[in-house]
Amino acid sequence: MSEAQLLRCAPYFPVADVKRTASYYKDVFGFTVEYIAGEPAQFAIVSRDGLAIMLRLVQDPKKITPNERQGGTWDAFFWVRGVQTLCDAMKTKGAEIVYGPIKQEYGILEFAVRDRDGHVLGFGEG
Repeated sequence: MSEAQLLRCAPYFPVADVKRTASYYKDVFGFTVEYIAGEPAQFAIVSRDGLAIMLRLVQDPKKITPNERQGGTWDAFFWVRGVQTLCDAMKTKGAEIVYGPIKQEYGILEFAVRDRDGHVLGFGEG
């Protein structure tokens, strides 16, 4: 019998418009739309470099509560190589930069962006 192994993880974001949000992740954040279902779209998976985020339509967008609104910082955080290059590319495409890149006291150079539904993605290197 083989050992159990976790293979992939994906944050699950409620969104007001799945198709619009998936397009934003593709066009602005550089993700690929792996899967989209429904008409209108009800669910999608977007990914970049094998790391995924799931998007799910909610009927009442007022119920979307990103972590930042609850006192948190990010809804997802990615450790990356080339953080400055990544930030520059997203900024060029019109991403809303929440902060950075800044060198944190814990030694990571990081920045964060906000998507159209208010979810914050952090990216750090170091």
